[in-house]
Amino acid sequence: MDLFLLLAPGADLEAEGLRAAARVLELAGASRVERRYAEHPYLSGELGGVRVEVVPCYRVRRGEWRSAADRSPYHTEYLLSRLTDDLRDEVRAAKAFMIAQGVYGAEIKVRGFSGYLVEVLTLKYGSLLGLMRAATAWRPGEVIWVEPPQGEAPPRGASTIVVPDPVDPRRNLGAALSPWSLGRFVLASEMFLEDPREEMFESPAEPGSPLSLEEVASGALSIVIERPEGPEDVLWGEIWRTMRGFAGYLRSRGFAVLASSAGEDDRTIAISFLLESLECCRWRLRRGPHVLMADARRSFLEGAGARGPIWTGDDGHLYSVAVAGARRASEEVRRALADPVRVAGASRGLEGPLRSARVLEGEEVLSAGESVRRSISALASGRPLA
Repeated sequence: MDLFLLLAPGADLEAEGLRAAARVLELAGASRVERRYAEHPYLSGELGGVRVEVVPCYRVRRGEWRSAADRSPYHTEYLLSRLTDDLRDEVRAAKAFMIAQGVYGAEIKVRGFSGYLVEVLTLKYGSLLGLMRAATAWRPGEVIWVEPPQGEAPPRGASTIVVPDPVDPRRNLGAALSPWSLGRFVLASEMFLEDPREEMFESPAEPGSPLSLEEVASGALSIVIERPEGPEDVLWGEIWRTMRGFAGYLRSRGFAVLASSAGEDDRTIAISFLLESLECCRWRLRRGPHVLMADARRSFLEGAGARGPIWTGDDGHLYSVAVAGARRASEEVRRALADPVRVAGASRGLEGPLRSARVLEGEEVLSAGESVRRSISALASGRPLA
């Protein structure tokens, strides 16, 4: 349940808003209260098995937004004026389907469809089936106007789909939607339309044939860290950045990274990679300057001449190849963990846990903890998170 506290525009949103939010949760008897972050902090707690998020925002006129949450009361007003009882049932069905497919929720951990995005898309297409049929026909950069544009241009920015907010057409409701979440919904919709099954509202559909854990383990490498304290939204932003950083680092060292994923348990987080091979690379190719760049050419020849053949490629650049000797991915990662931010582009917020991380590879991952097993299971089924 989301509860929005509307403050006067002159109030301190963080200090006064969070103090009021804390008092609301205290009076309600909520447990497991924690601070979370979107574009500004808010409080989350649990009440009777329901997560309650208390979000401070400003009471402002439409279009005079001072914080991202200021639009929310207008979102509620907009939907109440348009959703019928039948459409509300369709929204519930759409959300249940997306929850089962692992694509519901705009938080950084999931990077899926926000509740409001599901509501306006269902309103646009009239039903869950209408949304599914439309989604299977969307094209890259699809612009979806829920309300007819009144001369406005669609919001700019790179995203998989563009859904102008009916309350503020300059804002794209699809901006935070990851390509994976969009793709999973499109594929699951196509599967459901071809073969409707009730279990697709209970568990994820598998567009292909999942690999066995033993098959994945033969090419798997996992980095396991102790779970740090702090807001979950901040933590998962750091995890995704670190995963991208280490994938790029491994590629730069000659390893073919086929897929990556993350898994968690109460104590640890595992970032795992599926590699074409855990060992690389007998040969090393070096690309030099253009053959007509005299000074750079001479430097390249002096540096590469004693280690192997040199030739000019079709692009006019000099190349050399040399025997590099076999290297293991786990050894490369362990070296990078000595300075993970500078060497591998990891998030600075995870630098401490990464310096003491465990690195597992091959069959070792099968007997590791729950976070590793979940990340390996995600690799086996093509998911970024488990």
